[in-house]
Amino acid sequence: MDRYSILCVDDDPEVLRSIGRILTEAGHECLMATRASEARRLISAHRVSVALCDIGLGGESGLELLSSLSSHRPAIATVMVTGRDDPQIADTALGLGAYGYLTKPFSANDLIIAVSIAARRRALDEEWADQLERAYVQTVSRLGRAIEFHDGETGAHVERVGQVANSIALELGLPAEAAERIRLAAPLHDVGKIAVPSSILRKPGPLTPAERREVERHTEAGRRLLAGSGNELLELAATVAWTHHENWDGSGYPRALSADDIPLAGRIVAVADVFDALRSIRPYRPALAEADVYELLESESGRKFDPAVIAAFDRVRTHGRRRAAAGV
Repeated sequence: MDRYSILCVDDDPEVLRSIGRILTEAGHECLMATRASEARRLISAHRVSVALCDIGLGGESGLELLSSLSSHRPAIATVMVTGRDDPQIADTALGLGAYGYLTKPFSANDLIIAVSIAARRRALDEEWADQLERAYVQTVSRLGRAIEFHDGETGAHVERVGQVANSIALELGLPAEAAERIRLAAPLHDVGKIAVPSSILRKPGPLTPAERREVERHTEAGRRLLAGSGNELLELAATVAWTHHENWDGSGYPRALSADDIPLAGRIVAVADVFDALRSIRPYRPALAEADVYELLESESGRKFDPAVIAAFDRVRTHGRRRAAAGV
């Protein structure tokens, strides 16, 4: 049988001792709290798999604690306990995210089975969520590639932009999880170009003012395509698509935002995108030498680009040179 770290929350010490004894004898680790505030402290200090929570706590109710855990600690499988056999309360608890429901009095076997079922259901939910996340990442990658084909770009430009953006974000001190979200969102920065005729995108000569306005529409189009889903990653991608052509000094488009009014993800992807684009062959110009690209980016610090992002990018470049010199 699997073993779990279980938090038991009940304002009756005698009930707590009884539940704790049953779970400990079954091989589980058991933490105990008589109030919701105490339960929160234990959750912060320990890794908890299952929370067994009485609904009728003094002060903050068990249902309020359940709602908070479902929002902020979704990895914890919560089983609610009550002395009232009330279907409406049970429906409320399950609707708030409970993985199980026990009515007092219950047998030792009822308790152990409820805990095991809740924990396993939570594990299956996590596995399913991981599969959905992997499928989503693959879809984003393929969509980014589709935009490249429409634009006439080859060589996985969008993936390189994501990798560079991730390195810059980490160098800026963003948490690894936030930097990873930027890496995954960055490939969709030009998704709005699907609304721009490929004849304009692939035009070898200079664009007319009307054609330039048509190209600039891709930022708004990208936002409309990606925003409103409620998915955290798609919403970030919408922000990046909308803001990666804004300039630090306010001279960019589509809204002429400036400085910190431009979301950080947009400022980061702006540098990553221009860096890779300048190093790539385009219909209207050859690829630039890497040294020339770095010089151009630094010359635009404080005008087109956020100086802090350029400084972080320069540190990434320095780290890369050192690793290359060391043969790493």
